[in-house]
Amino acid sequence: MPTKLSRYCTGIMEVAWLAAIINVPIFFNVYSSRIFEPDKITLLRSFAIVIAICWIIKIIDEKGIRWENIDPKNSKILTIIKTPLMISVIGMVVIYLLSTIFSITPHTSWAGSYQRLQGAYTTYSYIIIFLAIAVNLRKKEQIERIVTAVILSSLPVSLYGVLQRYKIDPVPWAGEVAIRIAANMGNSIFVAAYLIMVFPLTIVRITDAFTSIMNDRGNLLSNFVRATAYVFIAALQVIALLFSGSRGPLMGWLIGSFFLFVVMSLLWRQRWLTFGGVSLALLVGIFLVLINIPNGPFPNFRYIPGVGRLAMLLDPTAKTSRVRIYIWNGAAELVAPHDPLEFPDGRKDKYNFLRPIIGYGPESMYVAYNPFYQTELTLVEKRNASPDRSHNETWDAMVTTGGIGLIVYLLLFGSIIYYGLEWLDLITSKKQRLLFFGIYIGTGILSAAILALWQGFSFIGVGLPFGMLIGVLIYLFLIAIFGKIEPPKTIDEKLYLLSIAGLLAAIVSHFAEINFGIAIAVTRTYFWVFAGLLFVLGYILKSHSIKAGEVETVEAEVKIEENPKNITSAQRKKRRSSQPKETKSVQLISRYNEELIGGLILAFILIALGFDFISGAQG
Repeated sequence: MPTKLSRYCTGIMEVAWLAAIINVPIFFNVYSSRIFEPDKITLLRSFAIVIAICWIIKIIDEKGIRWENIDPKNSKILTIIKTPLMISVIGMVVIYLLSTIFSITPHTSWAGSYQRLQGAYTTYSYIIIFLAIAVNLRKKEQIERIVTAVILSSLPVSLYGVLQRYKIDPVPWAGEVAIRIAANMGNSIFVAAYLIMVFPLTIVRITDAFTSIMNDRGNLLSNFVRATAYVFIAALQVIALLFSGSRGPLMGWLIGSFFLFVVMSLLWRQRWLTFGGVSLALLVGIFLVLINIPNGPFPNFRYIPGVGRLAMLLDPTAKTSRVRIYIWNGAAELVAPHDPLEFPDGRKDKYNFLRPIIGYGPESMYVAYNPFYQTELTLVEKRNASPDRSHNETWDAMVTTGGIGLIVYLLLFGSIIYYGLEWLDLITSKKQRLLFFGIYIGTGILSAAILALWQGFSFIGVGLPFGMLIGVLIYLFLIAIFGKIEPPKTIDEKLYLLSIAGLLAAIVSHFAEINFGIAIAVTRTYFWVFAGLLFVLGYILKSHSIKAGEVETVEAEVKIEENPKNITSAQRKKRRSSQPKETKSVQLISRYNEELIGGLILAFILIALGFDFISGAQG
């Protein structure tokens, strides 16, 4: 049984991961030289340390990790290997350790660069949060708190973006933030990348509220207020997304939204909606290709405010497109076999033969890239600018962690999508499993080959992930035609599956966006948090035949009730005397538990906003 100490540790861990979820997107530090990313990550690392310490204390107190899914027939190691997502997570831990040890800049690869701070230490902080959620989160209310914290945190970020757009920003930024908002992230691409991960969860909450209204579940006024609030937040998210004017996140948002729509139509057994959603997605995809063809049939589309930038995704004449293409060309040369790099003191890279396998190390690109710098970059960027990211996660994985890192990265996202669909009961047989992987991998390779032949080898980094996402939509379309989908038996089960769909859609949006942009502190944090929630919802709860609303928690032990007829009056008296007596204060806290937690979430938001905007330097 959990002791009082272990329960306190679990509570502190939950407070820490809620604080991370809230503060990483909202917090920035006007007193710092970097203001945004490094300060956010420093805060995140602090919360991860608190979680790790409390978890270690809990493990010691309980004499081991309490894991209710351990099969007594198998060892713990075999159980972990067979557990969904764990192989790819272990692979991520190992490859980051190896690439850091053999890095050309080991200290920077561990601690992180001055500009980003995204070293192995930060990556392990994300993974600690993921594992803590996967192993310790078991109650439905805990999942709801995380989702609520995610959605509520987006409200001040979106509102601040709108204020910037209309030039009533309380902070006097040196750069222009009215044309393309930057909000609490300091960059228009970053704020958009964050919002597209929150939007699917907001849609799920809207659906939940309206389902409750239509089915007369709960208090009508309360459900109406919830629906109104979430619709307002979702509208602000979309407005802020459009005000950012960012193409990559907008593409990710479209892909994630189509994915969520198609999955929802399948769960509702509305095949005509599935066909319509997939057909619309294909038409939009064809349209995006046509508007990006030079001198194509839609030459004036790029001049439409807000969405016109979608016409310059592959435009070689656009400045930002040229920057990406030149960086990709250099990255392709960097990962190919070449002579060893030479250090300023004359030493040569003695691990050059390992670079295609394990890469140059996290946060090492800004050093390794220099010999392969494309001279054309001087025409579109400052001459002293050295690329530290590829603006494409596929190439970044190859550069920093090599071929093994690329496989682990693709395996991580592929396994999340696969298990997500399996937990949604959209992959239910060996035949469907083979069909999914065949289409998923096949379309990825085909898309990469087509783009490489059309635009050049450097476009493999775009073609591979986007081809895989196209494969997911094709698989869902085939399932809608030929598959037999069992409808949810209850409204609670439908909403449970919808929660999985929302988390999966957010991860799909993120997967698409990071292959046109840069993964940042908040999107990395949310990716690992959402992966943890997916694991708990789909594997832990579902493996125990648990649907939303049916149970409160999962316990590792099985309690055997005694037959009340065999209990004597003396035993009853002894049992009553041995039970702890709750004080009035404990009873009061228990009664208003959710209100207190809600107040804590709002307190975290207000504290972060107060630090952001109440500045002594500005009076």
